Amino acid sequence: MEEQINITAIRAEKLEGQKKFIKAITDSGVSIKINKSIVTLSAESGFGILLAKNAVLAFNRGFDSKTSSLLLDDAYDLAIINVGDYSGSKNRQEELKGRIIGTRGLIKKRLSIATGCYIKVFGKTVSVIGPYQNINLAVEAIEMLLSGAKHNSVFSAIDRRKLENIELWK
Repeated sequence: MEEQINITAIRAEKLEGQKKFIKAITDSGVSIKINKSIVTLSAESGFGILLAKNAVLAFNRGFDSKTSSLLLDDAYDLAIINVGDYSGSKNRQEELKGRIIGTRGLIKKRLSIATGCYIKVFGKTVSVIGPYQNINLAVEAIEMLLSGAKHNSVFSAIDRRKLENIELWK
């Protein structure tokens, strides 16, 4: 099986220099070739390609290679939220991204700690990497913020969900 992924030229150039990341992909049984901004993944297993594809997509969305490598483990997943789905105006999209980042990045950091996920705001998207049990919580919290919910309400909702599912957070 083979899959081709288009990534930005800048990220493709950076990817070529990430020898440990490329080795982690090949060690997972997937061969990788980078030609300008096209990444070609090949493997016998479609599942292996899916994991490697998510890792490359995460790297393209601004995550570092170490965090992106987490996606080579099937216990982790990637979610990408398009901020444009919440507003067509560029100015409003910038405001929405600012709501997620917060002053000096404090809201994003708090969201990351509260949900146990890695969060990256990059371009027109918000991307999340985390364990399956955590990623839905992080995505719901981000979508609440994008829909206009107050920060305190979002963190209260996170705390309630964690209490409801306490066994998942031990």
